[in-house]
Amino acid sequence: MTTNAPSLRPNWRRLAVGGGFGLVLLYALFVATGYLWVRYALKNDRISLAEVALFRWKEIRRGMASEQFAAGKSAWDAKNYQAAYLAFSSGVRNDPDNVGGRLMTASFLEAVGAAKPAIALLEDGLARAPDNAHLIERTFDLLTATGRDAQALDLLHKQHSSVLIGPNGPLLQTYEVLATLNAEGSAAARGLLEKHPGLRGRHDSAPVVARVLWQSRERLAAIELLSSYVYAQPDAYSAYAQLAEWQTAAGMEDDARQTAERACTQFPKDLAPRILLIGTITYELREGQQDIASYLKDFGDRPEAIALLAGLAGRKGWVNLARTLYEVGADRQQDLRMLALYYSDALARNSRFSDARQVLAQVEQQSEDGNSQFLALLRQRQIVVAAALGDHDGARELARRLASALRNDPDGLEVCRRRFVQQGITEAAAELASASVAGKTAARK
Repeated sequence: MTTNAPSLRPNWRRLAVGGGFGLVLLYALFVATGYLWVRYALKNDRISLAEVALFRWKEIRRGMASEQFAAGKSAWDAKNYQAAYLAFSSGVRNDPDNVGGRLMTASFLEAVGAAKPAIALLEDGLARAPDNAHLIERTFDLLTATGRDAQALDLLHKQHSSVLIGPNGPLLQTYEVLATLNAEGSAAARGLLEKHPGLRGRHDSAPVVARVLWQSRERLAAIELLSSYVYAQPDAYSAYAQLAEWQTAAGMEDDARQTAERACTQFPKDLAPRILLIGTITYELREGQQDIASYLKDFGDRPEAIALLAGLAGRKGWVNLARTLYEVGADRQQDLRMLALYYSDALARNSRFSDARQVLAQVEQQSEDGNSQFLALLRQRQIVVAAALGDHDGARELARRLASALRNDPDGLEVCRRRFVQQGITEAAAELASASVAGKTAARK
């Protein structure tokens, strides 16, 4: 008699079918969950179900970054800086090779006064794409504009030494000349120009070559070269401003005014060209008053308009206008500290140093110790006034306070030191040099 006992062997086929069904179910659940999370939790409307199903994570992250960059721009426009920072940072993290997004993030950081993080962001992008001309220009423009010329030269001679002779070689060589001019003077810059003779005939290098010529006291040649550049590149406003300044310094007032008028025609909605135009005249002249009245009529409702005009009044020594604008700012309940600094500039330009010192003392009483950026501006003016009054001990003490305000900005400290050397305020320059050495020693330790 035979008994049909149940088989103890597993049914592999049934197990395989069941396991496969379970894996498919898990896969479908994973895809659906991932899609819903990315689309609704992360608010990425560009995501597709196929991208999640095919595990196209790189494309997904790029789509997320695109949304985050757009959100960052919207938050920036709305002056919600914290939200903008978070969105931009997430966008760069998700798509580090997105050059446009990285440049936009750097612009945001620069606009909110975070130059150091902006430079780090640009340098990281340049390490990823060393041949990208846009990254090269933004990185070295920011380095040279913020006094970090030594850092620019270090970057050129180390990380980018191999591309100095590549397709972007002339562009990088131009920045090498500019950084050398700022850091070491015109003689060293001219030596580099002789090493790279092709830069003299390169159109895009003309502003830098002109600066070398100007500082080498070849002023007419510099003006002629920059004039040609302005005619060929009418959209470069900075060239108009530099040209008008040089023409005024060379006694070519009519030419300077024509340059400013061309800038106003080229940029009719911008404040800077109108300020440039006002700066080409003497305030006591009737046409100067007309230019100022016209400027205030067109732009007076914009909050930055008063500050820009006050800054010009300070540089020109127009005491009455600077004081009037200070009073206008008080009526509008603006932040008066910068307007007061510009008023002190106008007083100092007219050798009214005692009055300027009194204004600066009042500003100091109303300033917070935590705002190092503003304190640095205040201290620099106090040092100049103290030196002009023969108060050398006071200038040294103020230089120590300036060094304290700039303890986290060694490049800014070096820029101030060089400026005091040029102005002949040796006691302040010596204090800043000592502070710079002490800071570098502490950093090494």
